[in-house]
Amino acid sequence: MFRRSVAASLFALLAVVAVVLGACSNAPAAPALTDPKEILAKTAESLTGVKTVEFTGSFTGSVKAQGLGDFDLSTVKIAGQADIPNKKAKVTVDAPSLLGTKLDAILIDMTAYVKIAGPLAVPLHMSADTWTKIEVPASSGNPVDAATNPSQAAQQIQDNLDKLPTPPVKGADEKCGDQDCYHVTIHASAADLKTLDPTSSVNGDVTVDVWTRKSDYRPAKIGINATTVDMGTFGATFEFNYDMNVSIDAPPADQVVTPSAAASMITQ
Repeated sequence: MFRRSVAASLFALLAVVAVVLGACSNAPAAPALTDPKEILAKTAESLTGVKTVEFTGSFTGSVKAQGLGDFDLSTVKIAGQADIPNKKAKVTVDAPSLLGTKLDAILIDMTAYVKIAGPLAVPLHMSADTWTKIEVPASSGNPVDAATNPSQAAQQIQDNLDKLPTPPVKGADEKCGDQDCYHVTIHASAADLKTLDPTSSVNGDVTVDVWTRKSDYRPAKIGINATTVDMGTFGATFEFNYDMNVSIDAPPADQVVTPSAAASMITQ
């Protein structure tokens, strides 16, 4: 069950990466916006037509883990690519402060390939030398398909924004590399999160910053910062680039094992 939970988290991560990505490369110049809710809705709507995306992420602060103490996140890095039309994605997480862990995952349609370096590989029945092949449950849907329904995503975002007691705030426009960007901030307390999701167990405040490119409403950067009683204070920043050539293929067959085979190899 634990291995399934980790696999499900990987699929969710790949899906989230796909969902926040932008629009087609030949979009005309977009009109200027001033309403922060409209900016966020347009950002969601810009999902349609995305072909390829590349992202990087960095982290700050530390997270408390019960029985294990605090984990420093400042050395953790994440990077990945997605090929939306071909339903492919890959992600690498390098976490030296988390027991020297490094994770690589490839998603090809409804099949995932995962390998892990570090002590966590043993309880997960995985290895740094071989790729473990995991079929995505049909009930989960295709994670990459989450990027193909922008109108639904926009409506969900709008509905959630309307529920927030504290509305989003538009800050001063900023530069994102060579792009002019809108900057919108969403602040949610523990009570606000309960309003959005009654099952939320977050005991603290979360702030989300979204930098949206003025030219096409694609997200250029997303920042998340949390101050919680149970988990500590930590943050993450993700930056996105679009329309580059990506190469995402399944690993060679002689480097792939099934979960049961992986468990046998590790316990030998």
